[in-house]
Amino acid sequence: MNAPGSPLKERLRQERQRAGMSLAQLAEETAMSKTYLLRLESDADANPSLDVLRRIADALDVTVADLLGASATRFVADEADVPPSLRIFADEENLSPRDFEQLASIRWRKGEVPTSSERWRFILQSLQASRQFDDG
Repeated sequence: MNAPGSPLKERLRQERQRAGMSLAQLAEETAMSKTYLLRLESDADANPSLDVLRRIADALDVTVADLLGASATRFVADEADVPPSLRIFADEENLSPRDFEQLASIRWRKGEVPTSSERWRFILQSLQASRQFDDG
């Protein structure tokens, strides 16, 4: 894992190399230019948007928190099965361990795993509404 204090440019390069991706491959996966990605990896003053960080994180199968050096949510023992989009949503919403584990326990058919925070939010709200029927 990346050193907590290392700049984004170093973490980005380390995660890209860990994923075994060239700049050209990452550019293709993120629909960004290779020149822009190279600038992010070499310019300490680069300030990418959250959307750019999410696209890069998704392509590298890490969280935005990983790229920024922030602590990520770590509740589930087998994190290999936790979609990056759920980790991002959990960090954004500061999910309780109960809610995180419930969402992480859902088994999806291939291609149906939620990829946006909005969809995870809808699923969580649906589960919470369903709980009200069970609780009362």
